[in-house]
Amino acid sequence: MPHVGPDDARNDRALDLTALAAAAGPGTWRERLIADGGTRWVLLSWEPGTVTVPHRHPHASETFLVMEGRLGARIGDEPEVEAGPGTLLFAPLNATHALRAIGDGRLLLIASVAPNQDVADETIEEPDR
Repeated sequence: MPHVGPDDARNDRALDLTALAAAAGPGTWRERLIADGGTRWVLLSWEPGTVTVPHRHPHASETFLVMEGRLGARIGDEPEVEAGPGTLLFAPLNATHALRAIGDGRLLLIASVAPNQDVADETIEEPDR
């Protein structure tokens, strides 16, 4: 997830995420919620079948909170975990991870990366050949 500068995020003291997601509607989108030097938080809406490439953050840890739908997450060498609403997942510093929206409905999740440094903080894994 790319760097988000403080001027690019809402940075409201309180956010109604349910209302925000309803206003944004269906589809695949991202809303920058919070950003400063310490962290960035993004609300993501993914349609079924949306996937990320395996990647890692050599300078940061990433946390995911599933709010709606089903997430398939592979973190490090562990087998894929299926996660539903209320599940919190953690990809430690430099751990390779890949995510996918599973099931028939929208996946709504929060992703948080800390620290939020304006450096190249994402390394894409080369596909197996």
